[in-house]
Amino acid sequence: MDAAYLNWFELVGYLACGLVFLTFSMKRMLQLRLIAIASNIAFLVYGAGAGLIPIFILHATLLPLNVYRTVQKVRELKSLKKALEGRAEIDVLMPFMTRRRLPKDTVLFRKGEVAEAIYFLANGKLLIPELEKTVLPGTLVGEIGIFRPDKKRTASMLCKTDCELYAISENDVHQQCLENPQFGLFLTKLIASRLFDESPPAPDLHLRTTGT
Repeated sequence: MDAAYLNWFELVGYLACGLVFLTFSMKRMLQLRLIAIASNIAFLVYGAGAGLIPIFILHATLLPLNVYRTVQKVRELKSLKKALEGRAEIDVLMPFMTRRRLPKDTVLFRKGEVAEAIYFLANGKLLIPELEKTVLPGTLVGEIGIFRPDKKRTASMLCKTDCELYAISENDVHQQCLENPQFGLFLTKLIASRLFDESPPAPDLHLRTTGT
C-alpha cells in the first residue's frame, strides 16, 4: 500500500472515532442513533481497508441494530406527533419523551409519592381514584407535582384501560421551560387553571388537565 492509501484509511478511522465521541454529547435519542449509524459505516470502511476483521464484524453487527432502533424511534415520534396534532405548546417535548405501554389496572403513581415526571396520555383511559375522575386521551398529567415545593403527588393515577403514555422527566421539563418561553407560559396557565378549578386556558388545544 502506498502512503496516500494508508493516510486515506487513517482519516476514515479518525472520523469514525470522532463520531463515536460525538454520540456521548447527544441529548436526543434520534440524533444519537443517526450519528451511531454514521460511525458504524465509517468503522466498516476502516476495518475493511485496514484489514481489522474484529472491528469490521463488530460494526457489521451493530449497524442493522442501530438502523432498526432508528426506524423504531421515528415511528414512535410520528405516533406521538399525531397524538399531539394541534398542540404546538407541547410539541417541543417530543424529542425528550419516552413511550410507555401499561396494562389495565397498573398504578402510574400514588398520592404522596415524589413526582419525577409528567405524562401525556396518547391512548387509553386513566383514573384518578380520589376524585373518581376519568382522564381521556390528549391529556397532560402530573404537571402540578413536579412544581410543588415538596415534589409530592396530589392524587393517584391508575390505568382504567390499557394505556399508551409518553413520559418526560422533571429535569427536561424545567429545561424546556427555560429554553422555550411559550411552553413555560402554557404550563403556568395550565397549572393555574387547575389550582383555581377553571377551564384550561388554551381551548384551541383541547387539552384536559388533571391536578396531579
